[in-house]
Amino acid sequence: MADESNTLTYRAKSPLYSVKDDLQLLRSAHSSSCSINKIAEDNSMEDDLLSRIDSFISSIEAKLDKVENFFTTGGKFGAEKKRVGNDDALATLQNLYDTLITIKSSVFTKSVNLENFNRILDEHYGHLLSSINSTESLGFHEKLLTGLHFLDAKINQFNNLIEGERKPLLEESTSPEDQLSSSIRSFNIKFYNYERAISQGISRLLHYYELPFPWRENKYIINGYRFQNNHLHALKSICECHNETTNIWTHLIGAMVMLYVCFVDYPSSEVYKQGTFADNAIMYLFLIAGVKCLLSSSFWHTFNGTTNLYLRKKFACIDYTGITVLITTSIITTEHAALHYFPKLKIGYITFSLICGIIGFFFNWSAHFDRPESRWLRIGFFIALAGLGVSAFFSLAFIVGLKRALTFYFPLIRSFIWYLSGVVFYGSLIPERFRSDVIVAEDQPEESEIGSEELMKNIDSYFKKSPPLTSNQSFLSLWWIDYFMSSHNIWHVFVVFGCLGHYSGVYEMFKNKDLNAI
Repeated sequence: MADESNTLTYRAKSPLYSVKDDLQLLRSAHSSSCSINKIAEDNSMEDDLLSRIDSFISSIEAKLDKVENFFTTGGKFGAEKKRVGNDDALATLQNLYDTLITIKSSVFTKSVNLENFNRILDEHYGHLLSSINSTESLGFHEKLLTGLHFLDAKINQFNNLIEGERKPLLEESTSPEDQLSSSIRSFNIKFYNYERAISQGISRLLHYYELPFPWRENKYIINGYRFQNNHLHALKSICECHNETTNIWTHLIGAMVMLYVCFVDYPSSEVYKQGTFADNAIMYLFLIAGVKCLLSSSFWHTFNGTTNLYLRKKFACIDYTGITVLITTSIITTEHAALHYFPKLKIGYITFSLICGIIGFFFNWSAHFDRPESRWLRIGFFIALAGLGVSAFFSLAFIVGLKRALTFYFPLIRSFIWYLSGVVFYGSLIPERFRSDVIVAEDQPEESEIGSEELMKNIDSYFKKSPPLTSNQSFLSLWWIDYFMSSHNIWHVFVVFGCLGHYSGVYEMFKNKDLNAI
């Protein structure tokens, strides 16, 4: 008991409970915010603030868990409250708790709103913020960023207290200030060269080594990058020449072809005229999903040069969602045709496919899914989702025999060939990985490495005024690969042919569905 008493007495004197140290921590947060302000314009600062506040409130339940238990009678940490023995200490903790509760009820239930967040900060920490504002004027964005860093640091302090740390938190290498420094370092690395890229991107296309790290995806595509903070300019760039032009138009043209199938080819077909309402509804579900997938892809490639990182990630998720919906509806069309005479089995398979598609939808919007190093994760996910269609084949083979099932599914082979061939190009980055006109920097940092001190020390080595050229500038050096026939361009063409191949294959399956009658 003596040891426990000493621990509790020590805690009561810890920086967590000191109003003076709260002010010190706030000043540290303010200092960090100033360093961010130096590298971010108002527009980019607001975008980053929205992203940070969105991230903060999306995890508000986890942040509240230990704090709420501390103040709840009989809670997991309820006994700690009784033993703190310091009214000022409890007051600072209570203020933190009240702030989180207010954020949860006022912001989380509505939308990310900077004015709301500012009002909450004034209500709970206005006295601290005013002490800084009296010595130097705080800008609106700077104030919100300071408050956000301060709240994160306070939560970290509280969690460390509950876990029983005995050393002064502000003197530890894992202290909130150190964590804050790591967070700022990560931000500085992510947005290194950001202002210069915006300035240069107004008048010209950029090369790979001018882009901030989060905008770098394929290290073998060197030239032709847009970096625009204006969506209208991005929209106009559809008709301009850059390294996304081919990607945009391959799927825009593909979407037009699919629309032709929707409104002209299929309605005039024999299968449409003889099919039931359910048959035609299922076919149109696939065709509309195909149009949506191709348009979503064109949308992403049109706007992926935006300087707004938060929106850029969301635009990428729109593309992934289009692919997921297309794969799911493709599976459903084959299940509907193959199991036409087995309605209970058909409903079971279609329901399961829909559930998997919905799960995939949420997976598409996870932060990890969009990282460049997750390329093979994305490929694996889409192949696994498509693989669900095989289960219906085995069920049909069990019922009518393997030979009849193979004959019935054979028309889909043209779709499989196109899709799988495209995946090989997309995943292996062929042919651009064989370019010899530039020296490609192979050691690009991954997401997990951003924020390290070593990377910050050597960061200039990742940014070059111009790509290092070789003496080989012939046609065979693939200098043109940035704009035409890259792996992603080829993948796009194969996706269009894969969609059309699936349509023609399913068309034959619908036409021959009576072959599975028993």
